[in-house]
Amino acid sequence: MKHSLVITILSAFAITSLWAEEKLEFNQDIRPILSNACFHCHGPDEKKRKSGLRFDLESDAFKPAKSGDPAIIKGNAEESELVIRIFLPDDDDDHMPPIDSGKSLTKEQKGILRKWIDQGAEYQGHWAFTAPKRPAVPRYSDAKHPIDAFLKNRLQTEGLKMRKAAPRETLLRRATLDLTGLPPTLE
Repeated sequence: MKHSLVITILSAFAITSLWAEEKLEFNQDIRPILSNACFHCHGPDEKKRKSGLRFDLESDAFKPAKSGDPAIIKGNAEESELVIRIFLPDDDDDHMPPIDSGKSLTKEQKGILRKWIDQGAEYQGHWAFTAPKRPAVPRYSDAKHPIDAFLKNRLQTEGLKMRKAAPRETLLRRATLDLTGLPPTLE
């Protein structure tokens, strides 16, 4: 019992330290959480919207709700009504998302929302309307192709190493299985 508690605590610290290192992105980290748990009451559907609060648009997310309090205060999660309400006990009438909605947030998701607000609650436009930007290719002298450089960079951040290239026979088998669904013939 004590051993599992220690592992749980260490895991929480590891996750927290990862969050501390990287800045959260709205489209990647926040929009999926809000979309799943909040947009049904605070999203684009005007007829279902509650409290005059809308989280899918930046222009509306920081406006005061019917209560007069803004749901999100940039850089101040502890004073933000969103954080206050998601951390209320489940049986509290003001708890969000409401129990009868069938939606819920995990402890990790609540922590991510808190961290995002503390980081300044930066919104991004929907990814479909954002022009893609070509990232700079990481510099590795032994990278034979730019994709190899990106892979090496990611593997290095994960503490892993690149494997050697597969033999030609293995590559042929993989390609044939992908294209035909059958193993290659002798021909």
